[in-house]
Amino acid sequence: MGGILIILILVFSAIGIPIAFSLGVSSLITIMHEGLPLIVIPQKLFNGMDSFPLLAIPFFMLSGDLMNGGGLNKRIIRVANAFLGNLPGSLPIITIVASAFFAAISGSAVATVAAIGGITIPAMIKQGYPDHYAAGIASSASIVGPIIPPSIALIVYGASLQLSISELFLASALPGVLISASFILVAVYQAKKHNYPKEGKADWKEKKEAIIDGFWALMMPAIILGGIFSGLFTPTEAAVVSVVYAFVIGLFVYKGFTLKDLPKILSEAAVSTATIMLILATSKILAWVITVINLPVMVANAMLSLTDSSFLILMLINIILLIVGCLMECNAAIIILIPILVPIVTQLGMSPITFGVVMTVNLCLGLLTPPVGVCLLLGSQMAGSKFEKAVISMLPFFAVGIATLLLTTYWPPLTMWLPGLLK
Repeated sequence: MGGILIILILVFSAIGIPIAFSLGVSSLITIMHEGLPLIVIPQKLFNGMDSFPLLAIPFFMLSGDLMNGGGLNKRIIRVANAFLGNLPGSLPIITIVASAFFAAISGSAVATVAAIGGITIPAMIKQGYPDHYAAGIASSASIVGPIIPPSIALIVYGASLQLSISELFLASALPGVLISASFILVAVYQAKKHNYPKEGKADWKEKKEAIIDGFWALMMPAIILGGIFSGLFTPTEAAVVSVVYAFVIGLFVYKGFTLKDLPKILSEAAVSTATIMLILATSKILAWVITVINLPVMVANAMLSLTDSSFLILMLINIILLIVGCLMECNAAIIILIPILVPIVTQLGMSPITFGVVMTVNLCLGLLTPPVGVCLLLGSQMAGSKFEKAVISMLPFFAVGIATLLLTTYWPPLTMWLPGLLK
């Protein structure tokens, strides 16, 4: 029945049924086929959302919308432009750096490509960059959203396994920075190869003005991450702090929105949050069904029967995660795959903290790849580019992302060094 369950999910998703309903209906069919009690459905729906760490999700989503509406991200881009505008391929580099900063507030890849790409994609096209390249760079840069802390995906993972969210955030910091740095190197290489234009060198007066104007925007990720890692407040409390900070700065300091704009901002954040929470709720039912029908044991036995090499098993798990990331929403995939894969990797000696980062990086790379590739699809739409051309422009960034993934998988200090400093 386990194979049929997976096939049902893939078929429902392929014909366009929203992922939350695909998971829920597939679970219901399996429950009825196996004669399991239906009372489990409302219980698991509630349990899927009844978690204190998950409260961070709506607040981080709202802070991202407030930051975008309040003009904070425009000022981050201005600061990046002042200091990086003289480099080859300056606008792509600015896009990568600004995405990393925005990721430290929103925790969402889709929010990052919409907020930063919405500004830099038109600017790149206007400056002469091909539209498919603008789409590829902005979409690729956005995947650091769920990797660089705070990360919604890691909140979901940590809440499911009752792990320390702060440790997960620390574990993801170095891989996230490494991916961003690698993307910058690729952007510089391509700029020199194709003779892409520079934005222009700013003098010290312009740099000073950019810093002064963007000071409060730059302080936001510093306050959030500093508060979390210092133990001043929990990630959930940090999410609330980020909302208050973005509201005050956006409304009273930068005056990017008015009180009349709040209903629209709140409704957009509510819709985004509701989508994620419904997926988490139905994913919880599916995770229970997967456990009851003994699918994790069957998958583990199948993998371990192929080889006793931990290196090859981890490689196979990465391939599975990359394929799943191509087909399924990140948070749903995490909930579904945790009961299947975590017992296998722990048996191989991998820390659940490290595997959380490995899983997140894998699924984030899936946001760039067909057939779904939601971030690349959004970036292509914003750039007015053909999706297949944007895929080609994205591939060099995807390749260095894979290299970082392998390093994260096989070199534990990359993820465990920073959490170890707290112990």
